[in-house]
Amino acid sequence: DALRAYLIDSPLMRAESLRFSESGVREVVRTVLLPLWNAFSFFTTYAEADGITMSDLRSAPPVAERPELDQWLLSVLQSLILQVNDEMEGYYLYNVVGPTLSFIDDLTNWYIRRSRRRFWRTRSANDADKVSAFATLYESLVMFSKVLAPVLPFVTEHLHQELVVAHSDDAPESVHLADYPTADRSLIDEDLETAMAAIRTVVRLGHNIRKQHNLRVRQPVASVTVLTRAQKVEEAVSSHVDLIGDELNVKAITTSRSEGDLVDLSARANFKTLGPRLGERVKEIDGALRDTSAADLHRLQDGATISVEGEELNLDDVILQRTPKPGVVVATEGTVSVAIDIELTEELIVEGYAREIVNRIQMARRDEDLDVTDRIEVKWSSSEPRIAEAFAVHSGLITDEVLATSIERGEVEETHHLAGVTFGLKIDRTIG
Repeated sequence: DALRAYLIDSPLMRAESLRFSESGVREVVRTVLLPLWNAFSFFTTYAEADGITMSDLRSAPPVAERPELDQWLLSVLQSLILQVNDEMEGYYLYNVVGPTLSFIDDLTNWYIRRSRRRFWRTRSANDADKVSAFATLYESLVMFSKVLAPVLPFVTEHLHQELVVAHSDDAPESVHLADYPTADRSLIDEDLETAMAAIRTVVRLGHNIRKQHNLRVRQPVASVTVLTRAQKVEEAVSSHVDLIGDELNVKAITTSRSEGDLVDLSARANFKTLGPRLGERVKEIDGALRDTSAADLHRLQDGATISVEGEELNLDDVILQRTPKPGVVVATEGTVSVAIDIELTEELIVEGYAREIVNRIQMARRDEDLDVTDRIEVKWSSSEPRIAEAFAVHSGLITDEVLATSIERGEVEETHHLAGVTFGLKIDRTIG
């Protein structure tokens, strides 16, 4: 399967030469096969642990009544089906693997990661949200396996057998005997896809800033400011404050159209669009753009045109550049800039320790090979004041995240390292 996908995505499909590379095949395994298999494994593991049946999945609310994240994933999937059908009908098979890679990232690095708590939640009388998550993931895996069947015939056949044939007497006996999917346009919500793309851009820029300044994701920060003059981006951020805050581990999120306090805005000529139109004059335009005022550049962002050396330019004709002012931490992509306050208070540092403790306990659960639903008792020891304060102030957070029935301080020999200090930690599965 990996070899097949590698060759379909290669210049061979355009009748061009290819220098074969084993690393290219390994990359397909890393970016396509393993994430897809992990998504399938995630679904089956939690479905079995929770006793989810086909009857449960069929009882899920209609897509229009499911949470926004479910609607978004199914919309993205239907958009993918629409695109893949267009490419295949035009015999552009080499344009198929790229979009499927993007969907795998959507599925694993956003949908499943953002929905983990929904899958972990204990079953109750009101299981609509939990069942919606399972149904959405199941429907996506089944449909996506059909989309990928021509590219990955063996792994998709396995998914079809396990997810469909094993639970239905009248299903096609092979994924390759099923009709190839066509898009259900009623499930496509372009505005939702655009909004989520903007949110993911903000999150990606925020994570980039954290990496550049060695701020661990588990360390909370005080605030994030999203700078944009695009109304749709502003609206998307304002309506998804909780999501962004959870992703970036930030306490406050604001939006602003005024970049002047945080960045210096400048512009260069876009040679790709202006070159064919202006020829040699593009160099003259490029020089003149360097003296363009911030007010004129803001007008460009708002959709207006400006006159430079007698030429009318729009936003596509320039490349905007944002330079952070001294003391400001900013990352930019397209029309969006993200600024993070990286000053840490004592309260934020202690909460960061609490989140790191949760991570160490989760690692201990995996080392003990505990089931995802097993409850545990936690015992800890440390002479570090911040560790003690983290357990005292954030005991509720720790308890909920690790499924602990009790957390006690005592003598512990098993040691763990956290932010330069050592502390003792021991977990035991709760009996009964």
